Amino acid sequence: MDIKRIFKILLVTAVSLTFICSILPYSEAHILIIGDSTNDIPSTYTEAKSIATLLKSKGYSVLELYKGNATTKNILKGMYGADAIIYAGHGGYQSGNYNLKGGSATPPFALVGSNNFIWGIGNRMREGWDGKLFTAPVKNSIPVILLESCFSTGWVDNYQVSNPTSTIYNFANMFRGSGANYYTSAWTGEGLDLVKSFISEGTKNFAEYNSKNEYEKIVKSTSYNSTKVWRNSGGYSAFVGNWLGTFPTLQQTTKYNANAAELWYNSDRSKNPYQSDLTVSEVINPKNGIKGHKINVLSTIKNLVNATSSSFYVNFYLKKNSTSKNIYIGQSFITSIGSLSTKHLNTTLTLPTSIATANYNILVYADPYKTNPETNKNNNYKLGSTRITIHSAYRDLVVTGISAKINGYSGNKLYVTNTIKNIGTISTSSFWVHYYLKKKGNAQNKYIGQHYFNGLGGGKSKTLNSTIKLSSSIVAKNYYISAYADAHKTVSESNGNNNYKFSTIKSV
Repeated sequence: MDIKRIFKILLVTAVSLTFICSILPYSEAHILIIGDSTNDIPSTYTEAKSIATLLKSKGYSVLELYKGNATTKNILKGMYGADAIIYAGHGGYQSGNYNLKGGSATPPFALVGSNNFIWGIGNRMREGWDGKLFTAPVKNSIPVILLESCFSTGWVDNYQVSNPTSTIYNFANMFRGSGANYYTSAWTGEGLDLVKSFISEGTKNFAEYNSKNEYEKIVKSTSYNSTKVWRNSGGYSAFVGNWLGTFPTLQQTTKYNANAAELWYNSDRSKNPYQSDLTVSEVINPKNGIKGHKINVLSTIKNLVNATSSSFYVNFYLKKNSTSKNIYIGQSFITSIGSLSTKHLNTTLTLPTSIATANYNILVYADPYKTNPETNKNNNYKLGSTRITIHSAYRDLVVTGISAKINGYSGNKLYVTNTIKNIGTISTSSFWVHYYLKKKGNAQNKYIGQHYFNGLGGGKSKTLNSTIKLSSSIVAKNYYISAYADAHKTVSESNGNNNYKFSTIKSV
């Protein structure tokens, strides 16, 4: 920063400003800049004008509203579809909601136009005292930068309010309701430094800009209403939003449509025309699953309106029924869904080992953390109609078939066919199958050979044909043959007593 810069003491705006009317000039622009709307803070005009000059020198189209031209109507129309908003000037408050001496500040807070106020009412806006509530008509994730504005950083004139975190949160909320990233500074010249860093020095996002800040980095946050409010140690800069948010490049900006902005201003403003509407239209899951193992779920996520979404997660849950608790099993990440577009997901998920063996439905929830502002957040999930039966993981080897024959009445070559099956749900390690002869009327088994298996998958079977050379000839009708799966007991099984099967021997 320029060492000659000094801190500009903020001026608080009362609620009795003179009304001044002005006409919005025709302009094609996408970066909205408002400066010195009340014509009493020359530094805000100078800074706003410097930022506009820099942007225009880089090829940006800029809509500039200064002094008497910065009416609330013109400001709101300029917000329509904006890729960035930069406001330098007073921050308004309601009489009786602050004592001007560092006491508690109570919302609502406001941007100040030359003729009226734009109030932040929760996460929405209101023009003037009697206007209807509406959502800021801006695109998701754009930067909104406030400069030298009372209350925006938690400071008013020479005093810090006693509740700076909630004050910043409530000021930012009128923009955060549309998903904008809110950066505010009380330092004269900070806005120009920020914009210059992005468009001239290649800074990628707010986090990188903050790391380069030569004067005072923002390093601490306090949570308010489950939202992190970031401030530097002096409290003269603050941030609420996504640190990966950025300033638009020239290629990312689109031109301002004055006619569309006028139509929006005169219509029902209750819904942001730039907000998406995400829904889950399809869920396809397997019929069976094993605790501790992976499954794949197919899902379809749709954006129902003509507005591109920002990034969001898709979470997956198990539910025993529609009213039971959600059991989280994993997520996917979507960078964006275009207007009226669809994303098909094939998501690999791991089933928990701690859940009960039972039948479940799978719930798919788009944007469960509500990071993507939407026109309707009540249609973001779908419960799959096909239930999945989840089993415990186990292994169990059985001999499902064994037969043998000798060529001729007697001989010393035994031709054996046997089938081994893993009736469990998961693969076994490697094991040996042993073969035995037993003479009829004799309890003793005689080992005659073995075969090696390199494991067997859950529910899988394998049939072997083997030739075993005997040490001496036998008479087929006098003997049985038997097979013993995992004779060395190297496989951990749910049942180790069903691994054996025997059969008579035939002569052919």
